[in-house]
Amino acid sequence: MDIVKLFKACRSGDIETVKFLIQTKDIDINFRDRFDSTPLYFACLCGHTDLVRLLLENGAKCDVKTFDGERCVYGALTREIRSILLKEYNVITKRIIRRNEYDEFLRKAYENFDDSSSCDVQFVVQQKLFNAHRYILMIRCRYFWEKFVNKWRWRNVIQIKHKLVNPDAFDVLLRFLYTGIVEFPIKLHQDVLCVFKNCLLNEICETIQKRIRIQSSKSKQNQLITLDFPIYDDYYRLFRSTLPKKFFNNDCDDLVEISELQNLTSDLSFKLHQDLFRSHRLFWNIRSDYFAAMIRNHFGEANANNLFEINEDPDVFVLILEFIYTNQAQIALDQTLDILYKADEYLIFGLKKYCATLIGNQIEKFDPIEIIQIARFLNLPKLEAIATKFIAENLKMFISRDDFKKLVINDAEAIVGREETDTIDIIDDLRHYIFTSSQSDLEKDLMRIDDLLNELGLEA
Repeated sequence: MDIVKLFKACRSGDIETVKFLIQTKDIDINFRDRFDSTPLYFACLCGHTDLVRLLLENGAKCDVKTFDGERCVYGALTREIRSILLKEYNVITKRIIRRNEYDEFLRKAYENFDDSSSCDVQFVVQQKLFNAHRYILMIRCRYFWEKFVNKWRWRNVIQIKHKLVNPDAFDVLLRFLYTGIVEFPIKLHQDVLCVFKNCLLNEICETIQKRIRIQSSKSKQNQLITLDFPIYDDYYRLFRSTLPKKFFNNDCDDLVEISELQNLTSDLSFKLHQDLFRSHRLFWNIRSDYFAAMIRNHFGEANANNLFEINEDPDVFVLILEFIYTNQAQIALDQTLDILYKADEYLIFGLKKYCATLIGNQIEKFDPIEIIQIARFLNLPKLEAIATKFIAENLKMFISRDDFKKLVINDAEAIVGREETDTIDIIDDLRHYIFTSSQSDLEKDLMRIDDLLNELGLEA
């Protein structure tokens, strides 16, 4: 299992294995083991300085104002690692490119990244304005569901004048509802608990109180409470609310509520043949550049009712829709390549990466030579690396195939003004994986490559 390899490598300081897992696997670098420890914590604890830098540069979380960050700092084996965590972390994090795409979407939704154009409700708390999307509030919190179905059904502006409702605490609540993250300075905890309790989020309150007790006993320096709660189930229910009734079983328990949510909140519809999908602009505005442009009417494909007709297989569209809402999709293996191309066409980069990961995790069930060509065409270097490594570990199976020989020739011809001493990309990569693979018969495989190059009249 890749996550086990990651933890083992972080303990032992095996930086090459960690690099490989980061570059070729869609691995969660902030995964927690059963002791609530992360790979970064073990790298700090065991004194692997270069590995600590690598993890931070690739998105490992270590805010020293939080309990987790403080744990890494105090657990660090050397002063140099503590210095990296305390002095350089903020600089490093600004260079991080590998953000979780779905987390970024949730953050943008919470911050009204699309200029509030898709917001359908506004809260006024002590004269401070908050724009929001009622469907997210409804699906994430029963209190808001009841309010929007009944008392607030026809209201677009909600005035909250009670003095006990602190605007900053209300903002903490909104961030939680959108992202699952609860984060606030400990001095605000009474106001936060008050708002959460008023919204009947009692289990969340209990967890917050436990964390406050833990952090208060561990350190007086730690002033920031940070918690992360699961959100998938709620966003999956929101996804289901977009589907036509034919996609539900007759015994669906929440069909009435789904219909209610559709009627109250849908602001965008897609018509595929006879099927009508009632969706929400926010998700498409942020998650798909193609559909965002369509919605802005750049292509003249929208009408006054925000109804779009698409020539697409409804079963394929359901999978795309599921991913847009939840960042996951139940994609069968034989559908993966089709969905991959659709993700590229619709500029849904998260789905493109998701499909590439599915293929890479079961590369033995695909033709790796074809996958290399697809990966290059769609600019998926990790997938190309996985397919190349599979060929290197099973070279005897592929070395004589005509399409493999053609791949080598094409790579050689791609070098303009090629000299005899120039390298060939696929050959270089294969040799690298042969040298590093425990499954390879090193001498025989290198000889096979040399024989192939001689046969093709190439030097590399």
